Amino acid sequence: MPFLDEDEGVRADQCSRCERICEPAEMETCPVCGRRYCSYCRYRIGSRSYCSRPCGDSFFFGGDVDDEGLSEE
Repeated sequence: MPFLDEDEGVRADQCSRCERICEPAEMETCPVCGRRYCSYCRYRIGSRSYCSRPCGDSFFFGGDVDDEGLSEE
């Protein structure tokens, strides 16, 4: 069985946004970037939760706007 570093166990239950150590039930994984975040830092859009507004907006509204070939009309 491999040994874990002391910090490695803490990082699994630590919010990537506020760096708070949380219970495992409070933690969620962002479907866009894969970061772990707590229930206090979640950004909800639609019926899903994300770690931040940029992740939620990129998933919900699409990524970068690709409208170079479109006219402005």
